[in-house]
Parts: sequence; structure tokens; C-alpha cells
Amino acid sequence: MKKLIFFIIALLFATALQAETLYYYVEGKKVFLTEDFSSYSFIRTTLTKTNFVLPQNVKVLKNHKNISIIEIKDASAKENLIKNGALFPAYIKEGVKIHVSGQLFVKIPEKPNAENAKKWCQKNGFTFIKQYKYVPEWYLVSVDGNPIKKAAELVESKVAEAAEPSFFIPLQKRAYKPNDPLFKNQWHLHNDGTNNSVSGSDHARVAEAWEVMQAFKGNLGGQGINLAIIDDGFDLNHEDLKDRFTSGWDFNGDDDDPTYENSDWGEDYSDMHGTCCAGVAAAATDNSKGVSGACPNCTLIPIRMDMMTNSLDSAAIDSFEWAAEHGADIISNSWGPTDNGGAVDMNTTLKNLVANLRTNGRDGKGIIILFAAGNGNESIDANKTKDGFANNENVFAIGATKADGVRTSYSDYGKSLDFMAPSSDFADDDYDHDGYYDTLDGIWTIDNTGKDGYNTGKSSQGDSKGNYTNDFGGTSSACPLAAGITGLLLSANPALTRDEVYQIYVETSDKVGGVSYSNGFNEKYGYGRINACEAVKKALEMAGKDVSNVTCNGEIVNPDPVDPDPTEPTDPTEPTDPTNPTDPTDPTDPTTDPTNPTDPTTEPTNPTDPTTDPTTEPTTEPTNPVDPTDTGDSDTDTSDTDTTDSGTIENENCGNGVVDEGEQCDDGNRIDGDGCSKYCQQEEAKKLKLAGGCTLDLI
Repeated sequence: MKKLIFFIIALLFATALQAETLYYYVEGKKVFLTEDFSSYSFIRTTLTKTNFVLPQNVKVLKNHKNISIIEIKDASAKENLIKNGALFPAYIKEGVKIHVSGQLFVKIPEKPNAENAKKWCQKNGFTFIKQYKYVPEWYLVSVDGNPIKKAAELVESKVAEAAEPSFFIPLQKRAYKPNDPLFKNQWHLHNDGTNNSVSGSDHARVAEAWEVMQAFKGNLGGQGINLAIIDDGFDLNHEDLKDRFTSGWDFNGDDDDPTYENSDWGEDYSDMHGTCCAGVAAAATDNSKGVSGACPNCTLIPIRMDMMTNSLDSAAIDSFEWAAEHGADIISNSWGPTDNGGAVDMNTTLKNLVANLRTNGRDGKGIIILFAAGNGNESIDANKTKDGFANNENVFAIGATKADGVRTSYSDYGKSLDFMAPSSDFADDDYDHDGYYDTLDGIWTIDNTGKDGYNTGKSSQGDSKGNYTNDFGGTSSACPLAAGITGLLLSANPALTRDEVYQIYVETSDKVGGVSYSNGFNEKYGYGRINACEAVKKALEMAGKDVSNVTCNGEIVNPDPVDPDPTEPTDPTEPTDPTNPTDPTDPTDPTTDPTNPTDPTTEPTNPTDPTTDPTTEPTTEPTNPVDPTDTGDSDTDTSDTDTTDSGTIENENCGNGVVDEGEQCDDGNRIDGDGCSKYCQQEEAKKLKLAGGCTLDLI
């Protein structure tokens, strides 16, 4: 019996000895890997016959081009594979099992062009694959033999400045699902089509973008990014927001406390809009409470303005300056001139300020400024309905689509509309039992705590405590969603300029709505509904990451370890794995200058040539070259007309869009104590319900 035990111990010891420890270099330091024979990489080489098939006793875990990740059942199968290709065991790196791909990232001395790099590869026993566009000092090559050993040999012999193996890491599902209990209701962040309470399966793919950020950056996104929200009051101590804010300012009360002030809830919906917008943009995520925000790690800068009736235009200037002075990377504005209230433009000072922030803000990269397009179903460009805020050439104008990908019934439109983001709509034209229009595809977000918000403590309105609302909407919700997604882009690639962010959205937004787009643009949909996953993927690519195997709406296959950017704030949760100097962009132009191709001083608006391909001119933001005769969808373009349907506020003489002194609602009659018709009360409630009581009439 003792002999048997000794034999077993000796056998186990001998088996353990077969597991070799290898290493390669990252920034001059050895990274150690241990062989793991539970699975293998089988690489088909030039010696592999075209009709070769894997043995029956092999279980395929993953196929990728000429590579199979497999499990081997017996020794005969292993011998067969060795004779017909390259076989390598899995490796354990810091507790994670990875597989080699037979390729290397090599930094070749003197940064040769593609032709000379091919000669270098032939001389040193490699096959040239490509040179990377944004990091041209790095090349992808394939190698016969063990790529880990070869990488170490290249560095130790000083043949290459640096060399790292390309790996397969474990696959991850596309959509990261946080533990916030109400996330399942947030269709705008992730919609798998199983939510029967919404109109379709469209969404902004934000949860997928989180997954990409987690794979490449080790966090859900937004670290180091300051997102300013200019609005009415904020619930700074909300359970799902209290750790999300930095210092703010109240330009209504002229103090450093932008907290909402309404403690007696009323029909005016005052001082609660800002809280909802902040929740959409950056509510605490994965904290086991409430909802999730689009940018989980963005820091919010709360700035309060008076927005209920008439607001001094200098307040907007002060707010923008304060945001810029306090480090805002993004400024979200879910406000603007009163819907259906006539044409209103920015004053010249504010125009100049916005233009300056666009070019010189954020250390010369430009602050990204977003405005809600508006909720009046009117043109933001036409002479009689011009919205000088949303149509300003230096901002992103954000419209709204519902869960079926179709533009909402109220979303403003025009040649200056830029992008769409998900929001709610009205289900019908009838009041429900609570006295409001039924909401279709309502947005779940944070509400002022208790009875001080839209939800007065009814489960039908959100949660029974009144801390969350289930029917926030309008372009007021679409705008902070787009702003939060923008925070993900900037954290994926902090070097992005404002114009590069715009171009990313132009190239990656989904062409929704079932309408035609001319040169990628439609007046009712802009350049389409923002796709957070594709946009983040593009931002990472421009930072030199290898995203060639990342498929949105699929699975992540990140062939290289997480690359913490030394220019970014330190995150203790972010892995410290080797660098990822790759970029899968077109290798056919290896001499391309990797520097920023965009001139931030170039105004990316309306080139006169409508045939310009927006994807071929990164230095100029594509414009809206849409044939004005193309209506795009069934909505009627009323750009320059005053015609209205038979149920509009105008035909019912319900006022001018402002609650004037002495009015109980906006009925256009200034007689003190006059009251309002039931129709006008209903129309006013509908307008406030949609806009969140946040309409701004500048004087």
C-alpha cells in the first residue's frame, strides 16, 4: 500500500514538472505565465492540409479564423494535432486562463513603413500582418513556434524595442447587468425585447458599452470625467446620487447650494427636473439601489438656474462660465426657449462663449455641449420657430426616439438636428385616471426624495417611497442620456477632441426610424440614434486599442490584456496588465500620421457640397445635406407655417407659452383671478408633464 501511495505521489510530481513557467517583457519587466493543460490553442499553419479536420475526441470552445481553442480528451488526438499544426497549452496569468494566438505585437526599431517592415519580418522569421494607424510604431506579426518565448527572445537580444504576445482572454457577455433593482425597467440602457410594457426592442446599447469598458479599462466608464448639468434644483442627498456630485452653484439663489427648494409639491412641477436629468446621466450604478446612470463613474457638476417662467439670459452665460472654470468636460442642457413660443436666439455674448468653449475648452480639446432639441414638434431652424440654442453650430442637438426606434411625436427636427437618443412618448390623446396623458416607454430615473418630485409616493408612478419616477421623458431625458454616453467615450479615450466625438457619433449612430438618410442624415433623425457600444468601440480604436474582435450585440473577444492608461486617474480596481498597443484600423496606409486628424478650430458645420462623404473628411464635421423635400417620415414639416391642427393650443386660445402674472395657467388672459378652461389646464399639464416644467423663455 505504501508503494502505491509513493507511486501516485511521484506520478503527480512528474506531471507538475511538465507545466513550464514562461515569461515575456512589458516595459522592461518580466510577466510570468504558467502552462495549463486543461485546454489548448490549435493554430493551422502552412503545413496544415486544407482538408484537415479536428479529431473526434476534441471539444471546440472557440473558433477564430485559423485558430481553435479546444479541450483534448486523449493522447492520440494530441499527437494528431501536433503533426498537423501548432499546438500550445493554455496559460495562467495572475489567476486568469488565457490562450495564445500565434501573433505578436512588435515595436520595430526606427518605425519603418509597411514595405520595410515586411523585409524586417522576413529577416527575423515573422510574417507581417499590419502596421497600426494611430500607433505606427507597433506592428502585428505572426510567428512559428511559441510566441511567448519568441517575444522574450526579441527583447533580450535587442532585435526589437518591445514585443508582446497577442492573447485570447475569457469571453464575456455583451451586456453588463448591474445589481440596481430597477435596472430591468431601464429599456433605454438595455432592451433585450422581453419587456412587453414598451413599444419595441430598440435601445442605446449602453449596457453593452459598459461591458466593453470593463474589458478594456477595468471599470464601467466615466472615471475622471466631469459632467455639468445646468438645470433647476438637485436632490444632492438622494440615496442614488449623494456620492455623485462635486461642488456646484445656484445662480437663482446666488450661493453654493444648488439643492431644490420646493417642499410643498404642486402642479407646477418646479425644481425637480434637474434631479431626474442627473439620474439619467450618472446615477450610482451597481450599488444595489434604485436605477443606473449612463455614465457610472462620471462626476456631476450641479448648476441651478431659474427656469420656471422668464430667465435672465446672463444666467446662462454665468452658468457656462462656471462649468468651464470648474473643469467641465461635458455640459448637458435639457432646457431652451418655450415650445411653440416663437423664434428665440442666443445673444452674441453667449454665442461667442459657446464657440470659445467648443474650441479652447478642456485644454484645447473642446468642451462637448449638448442641448435638448425641444418638445414642440417644430423646426429648430425655421424663421418662425427657430431655437437658437439647439440649432447653434457649436452644440449637439439631441432629439428623441421611443423603444421601437421611431421618432417621438413631439421631438423637434431640422437641418441642425444632430443625433437621437431614447426617451418616452405619449400613448394616446386621452387623460388617464390620474389626470395625465398616458406615458409610452417611460424613462425610469431618480426623483426628488419623498413627495417633493414627480412621484408623490405611488407605486404606479415609480416606487412607493417616491424616490424614483417611471415616466420621465421628452428630449429633456434624451439629452442627459447622450451626455452620459459621451462621458463613456471621453474615459475610453481622454485625448478625443470635441469634433472627434461628433465624428464618432456621425459614423456609429444607428439609422433608425425606417426612413431614408441622405449622406447619412435625415432632418427628423439627424445622423441617427446614438449607439453607445459602437461609439465606445471607435473611441478605443482611436486610442490604439485592438477592438477587431469586439462585436456589439454579440460577445467580447478581447485578444489582449487590459491596458490602464497612465494619463488617466488611478483606479484601484483597474487591472495592471500589460499594454495593448493595437488598433485594427485599415493597415493599407501605414504612413498615416497618428496625430489628431481633426482641427478643433475647424467649424464642423454645413459644407456646401452635399455629396461630401462624412466618413472621409474627419477634419470637418459632416453637415445635414438633406433634400428639404424629403420628409423622412410621416410627420409633416411645418417649418415656416403657422398652421395648426384642430386640437392645438392656438386654436383653443390657451396662451403664449408663458404663465403670465395673474394667470393660474397659460390661457393668454391676464385678468387677475380669471381662472382657466379645463381644456387649457389639460394642455398645460401635458406640456409640463413632457418637458418636466423646464421651459426657458430668455429675455
